[in-house]
Amino acid sequence: MTSEWGVYVHIPFCQARCTYCDFNTVTGMTVDDHRRYTAALLKEWDREVAPDGALVSIYFGGGTPSLLDPILIGRVIQRVLARVSCDAAEITVETNPATVTEQRLAALRKSGVNRLSIGAQALQNHHLSALNRTHDVDAINKTVEMARWAGFDNISLDAIYGLPGQTMAEWQATIEGLLALDPEHLSLYSLIVEEGTPLKRAVERGLARLPEPDRVADMADWAEERLTRAELFPYEISNYARPGRESRHNRLYWQMEPYLALGAGAHAYRPGRRWWNVRGVRRYMETVEGGRDPMDSEEFLTKEEEMREFLWLGFRQRIGVDVGRFQQRFSLDPRQAFHSTLGDLHIKGLMIASADHLVLTRRGRDMANVVARALVDADVDVSIHSPRAAADGASF
Repeated sequence: MTSEWGVYVHIPFCQARCTYCDFNTVTGMTVDDHRRYTAALLKEWDREVAPDGALVSIYFGGGTPSLLDPILIGRVIQRVLARVSCDAAEITVETNPATVTEQRLAALRKSGVNRLSIGAQALQNHHLSALNRTHDVDAINKTVEMARWAGFDNISLDAIYGLPGQTMAEWQATIEGLLALDPEHLSLYSLIVEEGTPLKRAVERGLARLPEPDRVADMADWAEERLTRAELFPYEISNYARPGRESRHNRLYWQMEPYLALGAGAHAYRPGRRWWNVRGVRRYMETVEGGRDPMDSEEFLTKEEEMREFLWLGFRQRIGVDVGRFQQRFSLDPRQAFHSTLGDLHIKGLMIASADHLVLTRRGRDMANVVARALVDADVDVSIHSPRAAADGASF
C-alpha cells in the first residue's frame, strides 16, 4: 500500500479572536510580520525530512490564513513542491469571508491553491456577532460567488451547532442556506466550550445559555438526514462531502498517515512519534532565524497506544476501521487484540463487524464518548496469533 502524507502550515494571524477559539492565534500583526513569518516557514521547511510516499495535501490553517498575501502563500507552496514527488496535491486555505476580494481569491487560485475552507459558522447575523466573527451573512454568500468566479471548484463550508440561544429553526435555516450555495464539502461542528475562552466565562456567569444536550443531538440528526438527501454524504462524524470530494488532509489524520507541520505551535506526526513547535509567534520566528529547531516538545507512542488511536480514529469514519490496514500496520488482527472490548461493544449494539470493517452503529456514534472510554480501558493482547485463532476471533 502506497504511503501518503501531508503538510500542515499554521498561519496564526487573525483580525479578531472568536469567543469560542482556543487556537494559537494573534491579532494586531503587521504586513512586515507576515513577511518575516513566511520567511521563517520557508527556512523551517528547508530543514525538514520528507516522509516516503506521495504528498497529497498542503493545508494552510489558523488563525486566518486568508489574511496572508497570496504571493506569500504561493512562495510556501512552491518551496514545498520543489522538493517532493507530487502529481496533484489538494492545497487548502482556510478563509474568513471578511478578508477576501475577487482579486485576492483569483491570486490565491493562481498561486496553486485549489480548495477553500470557508468559515461560515452561522447564517444569522446575531449569532455571528455573538461569536465575534468579523463578517456577516451577506459576506458568506458573496465569498462563495467570488470563489466560483476565481475558478475554485472545491469549496468547503464550516458551521457550528449548539450555539448559545440557537434554535432548531435557526440551525435548519443555516443548513438550507449552505445547501443553496452548492458546496462540495461541509464541516459541521458541535460547539465545544473550551477553558480560558470568552465563551467559557460568559457561560459560567450566566450570560450565555447553551441548548440542552438532547436538542443538540437532534440538530446533528436532522442535519445528517437532510444532507444525505442532498447527496452530501457523511464520511466522518463531523464531515459531509459530494462523492470524491472528501478532505484528503483530514483523512490523513483519521488514517494515521504522516504529516509534517510548519509554523508556531504546529503539530506533526510520524508513526510512533508526535511533536510540536513553540507556540509564541515571535519566539518561533527568532528560533528559526537563529538556525535552531523550533520544536518545543515530543512524545513517543507505544504500539498499544497507536493501536488504540487507530481504532478510535477509524470509528470516527463512516466506513469504520479497516481490518486489513490495521493488520498491515500492526501485524495483528484487531478483533483478536481487542477481542473482549469489541465483543462487548457488539453485544451492546454499538458496533457491527463485517469481514473487513468494524463500524459503529448509529447508537454507537451517539454514544461515542462511551466507545472512546472503552478503548482507553481495554485490555490488549499484542501476541502473535495463528491464522486459525484470528479467524475464530473475528466472530463476536
